[in-house]
Amino acid sequence: MIKVFTYNDRHMHIDSYNKMLQSRAIIFGERLKWDVQIVDGKEEDEYDREHNPLYFIAERPDGTHATSMRLLPTTGPTMLRDKFHQFFPGCPDIYSPTIWESTRYCATLQAGETYYTAELSRTLCETCLENGITNLTGIFFRPMQRIYERAGWSPEPIMNATLEGKVITLATFDISDERLGEINKKFTLAA
Repeated sequence: MIKVFTYNDRHMHIDSYNKMLQSRAIIFGERLKWDVQIVDGKEEDEYDREHNPLYFIAERPDGTHATSMRLLPTTGPTMLRDKFHQFFPGCPDIYSPTIWESTRYCATLQAGETYYTAELSRTLCETCLENGITNLTGIFFRPMQRIYERAGWSPEPIMNATLEGKVITLATFDISDERLGEINKKFTLAA
């Protein structure tokens, strides 16, 4: 099951929101050792609290977190502009009401659970199409490329940089009926 809601509406999905924050703490703080703030076992930052992002959360039938993502409009504060721009010298400021930034992709998947990534990608693409969003932008470590491709959403790299000895990529993801078709093919195979 996919849940889509904003930070301002999190009270209507508080259990899902808290499970997502707990999963982010485990993945980003404990496993990946990112410099993130964890309070009471939850990872929540200023982009959550101050900028009313849109969340996509895929849950298993028992209600546990499987995968999630956060979107922010590029017309406001973004992680690329505020935190990562220094790693991509010469990169233009990405600013458009039709381009949103995807961040905090978090997966707590077990073997054979590619279905949840495909389901999240499909809902994400459909929601963007319905709301006039033509592209997403995002920054990711190289292994994430395979995950996006398996979900039918191959990123278009803009620039690469190095962060803590690992390659990070700034890329865009197109939103189109053709892209939705690719995602639906992968979704059908994953089901």
